[in-house]
Amino acid sequence: MIDKLEVGKRINNLRNNLNYSQAELAEKLAVSTQAVSKWETGASLPDVEILLNISWICNTSINAILEGDNFFDENINIDRDLFHLNKFLICPKCKKQMKLNIQKNDTLIYECDNNHQYYVVDGVVDFRTREIPGEQWSLSYRNYEEYLHEQYWPCNPNYNRGINQSEVIWEKISELRPRVILDIACGTGQGIKHQIKRINWPVTIIMVDLSHRILKWNKIFYSTEWKNPYVEMIYLACDGANLPILSESVDLVFSYSGYESMQAKMFDGFREANRVLKNEKHTIYNKSVIESFESKNSKKWMNLLLSSVNEEEKVWWKCEFIDIERWLNICTTSGFLENKSIQIYGELPAPDCDTFPFENEMAQWMAEYIFISKKLRA
Repeated sequence: MIDKLEVGKRINNLRNNLNYSQAELAEKLAVSTQAVSKWETGASLPDVEILLNISWICNTSINAILEGDNFFDENINIDRDLFHLNKFLICPKCKKQMKLNIQKNDTLIYECDNNHQYYVVDGVVDFRTREIPGEQWSLSYRNYEEYLHEQYWPCNPNYNRGINQSEVIWEKISELRPRVILDIACGTGQGIKHQIKRINWPVTIIMVDLSHRILKWNKIFYSTEWKNPYVEMIYLACDGANLPILSESVDLVFSYSGYESMQAKMFDGFREANRVLKNEKHTIYNKSVIESFESKNSKKWMNLLLSSVNEEEKVWWKCEFIDIERWLNICTTSGFLENKSIQIYGELPAPDCDTFPFENEMAQWMAEYIFISKKLRA
């Protein structure tokens, strides 16, 4: 519940910091002086469009105005979004809650009661994780120009078959209107960026990935070329299988091939998503599946793929081969007791040869589904 009186006090403080009278602020917002007076006395709240304008004029965030978690000395050069993390960031080692501290030379760190420290580097909270083989973004995109090329490069046409999955995802997100979204194993944000463009309510999006470098470039991209003023962005370079996030603090966990990219830690990441979600909230994600273990087409594809990889990769791929029935069982045992699946496209026809045809994106032959899984305490 939003406290109107507290919101009014914050608006009053922001106005006074700018040395505006109520009439001057009203003029800038194209509202009456009486409207400003009602906000400041707690008689009413500004609507979302006006809140957005106040946030721009006062150089703050909508969440800061409504929830009061980001107010600090304006002379300190700190991304305001970082203060939002004080509410739910925990230490990945000891699970104690962490707070933002400022050291000498304005160095920013998050620190827990056990003195575990993690630095904010280039606007990203760095938990010192390392990329894994097959997902080494820093080697793929060595500079921001290469990163931008990826952001605007057309995707593999095999992923464009079937129905428009961005529309399917948006339909559910716009229905739920979550306030805090976690994008797990986000990479360059190829899935969430299409949703960011359309969001028209106050949202905090937490981008999580192993790669600090990619998150650093994400921060530049989503604060300039792809900026939405309704959306606050936070960046955590951490392990999605051991999230530094308080239990039951997130409204929606989003994954665009993120769970799969975690490879051997996929199921751990899925369980972590359940842990950080509030009860009766959702994870929305795409997932590659095989149509049937008995299908001639599926068997041909699986055999071709396994013949093209080494023994270690075979072990991982055999775990990755999942049909709908098995995946729904995994959802249930992970605490997602209500699940909906929407087919985006089916498997590609297997080739009439004995050689696997793809060197990269080796799951592109598989069927693709969007899953909407709801956390329910048993």
